[in-house]
Amino acid sequence: MKLGSSRPWAGLDIGTYSVKLVVLQPGATKARYAEAPIPRSLAGDEPPAPAILASLIDDCMTRLKLAARSLSGISVGVTGPDVIVKQISLPLMDEAEIPGALRFEARKHLPFDVQTLVLDHQVLGRNTAERRLDVLLATVSQQRLDRALAPLRELGLEAAIVDAAPLALANALRHALAKEPATEDGRVMLDVGHRGAWLTLREKGMLFFTRRLDWGGAQLTQAVAGVLGGSRERAEAWKLDPGATLAGHQVEALAARESVERLGDEVRRSLAYFGTLAPLPSSPALYVSGGVARLQGFAETLSERLGIPATTFSPLDTVERGARVHAGGPQFAQAYGLALRAA
Repeated sequence: MKLGSSRPWAGLDIGTYSVKLVVLQPGATKARYAEAPIPRSLAGDEPPAPAILASLIDDCMTRLKLAARSLSGISVGVTGPDVIVKQISLPLMDEAEIPGALRFEARKHLPFDVQTLVLDHQVLGRNTAERRLDVLLATVSQQRLDRALAPLRELGLEAAIVDAAPLALANALRHALAKEPATEDGRVMLDVGHRGAWLTLREKGMLFFTRRLDWGGAQLTQAVAGVLGGSRERAEAWKLDPGATLAGHQVEALAARESVERLGDEVRRSLAYFGTLAPLPSSPALYVSGGVARLQGFAETLSERLGIPATTFSPLDTVERGARVHAGGPQFAQAYGLALRAA
């Protein structure tokens, strides 16, 4: 938390199916969290109106017995195909010169018109011998940024921090595993949403690599619907059923497993590409988060396809008396990372 602040900080993740809020209190050992589902009739490719999302945010705060004024601040995540996080190099220069140089250099690295984007950066290192700056560039379209902030403004609030989803996810993983011994093989995170997935690899001394994959819960639903006569409603019901598993032999499980295996192939290709840019860990550990990760057998299927260990990442889980206590779920990973943003 910010030095001297005794009030809690919140992380807000507005997804396709629900709004997630995670709150961290300075000095507390556990996070508080709440989730408000978006009405099924409104959950789809287009986000609901800001007023509807605002009511769901307010619902989360009410469940946690929070008033907006009681928060020290709130971090909001942005995600989508026009959110890009990339490590680039600049000539060695003073901090004040970086924003101007970055906007000019970004034209070489981004597939969008720089004039329509909001840019931010973080200096990762200064190589004086090679007269080079290593910079982490984060961008989002102005339109998507406005859309992310609109629900809070309906409540009379302003986000103190806006963070790109892969950065929040990397922060969540780093913090949750801080007490575990670091492995030489590295850690990879895969967060799967409704429309796409973020694959992130970051270890100390290594290049920061993140890529958005065009595979999400929607592709899984489509695959299952294909064997259920095209019924997306039945496919969604199967996917969200706590008893659904990829290990079964029903037609739904077989179709879903084949779809997840295609995701595994995308992950393999992405890691192979990373290997052309920097040394690739020989056997990284994969941590899987997002709502789809709740599906039984999801992490295991990816592990089999990739030949590396894979674990479902639920950062709010705790260990009490030697037993793991499940709290929240893997869908809270991004909100947790956002709540840590002011730490």
